[in-house]
Amino acid sequence: MSDHLTQTQIEGYGRRPLPAAEWMFVSDHLSGCETCRRRVEESMDSEATYFALRSGVFEDTEPLSSAKARAHLTFKQMAGFVDEAVAAEELLVAKDHLAWCKECETAVDDLRAFKDQVTPEFERENRLSPMGVATEGRWRRMVAAMASSWPKSPAPLFGSALAILLLAAAGALGWRALQGSREKPEVVVAVPTSSASPSVLPVSTPEGVSAAVIARLNDGGGQVTLDSEGKLSGADHLPPAYRQMIERALTGQEIERSPLLAGLTQPGSMPRGNGGARSGEFSAIKPVGVVILPDRPTFRWSPLDGATVYVVEVYDERFDLAATSPQVIDTSWTPPQALKRGGIYYWQVKAVKDGREFKSPSRGAPQAKFRVLDEAKANELAQARRAYGSSHLTLGLLYAQAGLLNEAELEFRALLKANPDSPPGRRLLKQVQTKP
Repeated sequence: MSDHLTQTQIEGYGRRPLPAAEWMFVSDHLSGCETCRRRVEESMDSEATYFALRSGVFEDTEPLSSAKARAHLTFKQMAGFVDEAVAAEELLVAKDHLAWCKECETAVDDLRAFKDQVTPEFERENRLSPMGVATEGRWRRMVAAMASSWPKSPAPLFGSALAILLLAAAGALGWRALQGSREKPEVVVAVPTSSASPSVLPVSTPEGVSAAVIARLNDGGGQVTLDSEGKLSGADHLPPAYRQMIERALTGQEIERSPLLAGLTQPGSMPRGNGGARSGEFSAIKPVGVVILPDRPTFRWSPLDGATVYVVEVYDERFDLAATSPQVIDTSWTPPQALKRGGIYYWQVKAVKDGREFKSPSRGAPQAKFRVLDEAKANELAQARRAYGSSHLTLGLLYAQAGLLNEAELEFRALLKANPDSPPGRRLLKQVQTKP
C-alpha cells in the first residue's frame, strides 16, 4: 500500500480515543497493512499487550487458555450486559462478577464507550437512507459478528488494548457502511435572490425537525409541495423532466423565454396579442408576436369606422402568399387550409372605405408576425393534455416552454384561482404576462 496512517492516527489508535468514523477507518487500514500494524506495536505501552491483540485479531491463533477464560466474562456476556439484552439470572451473574473483577469492569466500560461512539453514526446513516436498518439492530449484528471470532475471554486485554481489539474486529463491518452513507450527494435547493441567477445553497435539517415547506399549491385535485431540502411531493406521477421543471419554477427561478419566440417581435412593435386595439385605431390584433398551437389560426383585427369589407393576406418567410381571405364584413377570419407547422408567417388586413384601401399594419410599422408550433412539440403537448389535463401547473409550464404564452396565462390564471393567496401562483402568472 502506498499510503499509510499518520503518526497522530497511530498514537490515537493505541493510547487515546479517536472519533468513531476515524477509528473505523484506521481499523480497516490495519487489517491489510503490516507496516502500520508494526507502528501500532511500537506505540503500545506494553509489548505483551500488543501481542495479545495480534493473536486475538490479526492472526487466527488459539484463544486464551480455558482456565484463564473461566476467570472472566466472555465477550458475549459483556456485550449482552452493555446491551441489557440478557436474562435476569445472567445479568445478576455479570453484576456479581463485575463487582470484584476490575479487568472485566474496565473491558465493559470500553465496550460501552465504543457503542456510544458508533451508534450516532448508525443513526445518521439511517436518516440518510429510508431503507436503513434500525440502529439497535445494526449494533447487535456487529456484536454477533465480533463475538463469533473473539477470544473467549478478552478481559485481560483491558483499557486501550480492548478498544483497539473492538475496532479491529468491527472496522470492516462499520466503516464500509458509514463510508457508503457519506458518499451520498448533498441535497441542494436553489434559493431566489434579487439577481437574475439564483444561488444554489446546501440545506440541512436538524435531527427530528421536518424540512420547511417553501412552496405549496393545490393542483389537479391534489397538492404539490416543495420543501427546503428540495424534496418535491405530489408530482410522482410526472416524468422526471416535468418534475425538474416544476422544482425550478417553485424555487423561484425565472421561466426562461422560449427560443421559439425569437424574432417574432421588434423594439416598438405591437403588444403581444393586442396590436393597436388600445388606441382605437384600425389594427391587427392577433396572432401578433406569438407562437400559436393551431395550424388554422383565427385572425382578428379592430374595425375601421365606415369600412364595408376586409381582406386578410398571409405570407410565409419568403413573402410568398400562403393564404388569402375573400372579402368579409366581420373582424375575424379562419383560413380553410392548414398552415405549415414550424413555419413563421406575416399577415395584414385591408379595409375598404369609400373606395379607398387601408392596411394594418401600415407601411413602416412593425410587422404582424407569428410562428405555428412544430409538429413534434404539438404532439408532446397533446399527450400531456391527455395525461395531465387537470394539472394547471404542469400545462402552464409546458406551454411557456413552447412559447405559447397566451395558453400558459390561461393555465396560471386557473392555478391562481385555486390558490388565491399563493405567491408562487402570482409570480408565474406575472412572468408569462410580461414576456414579449
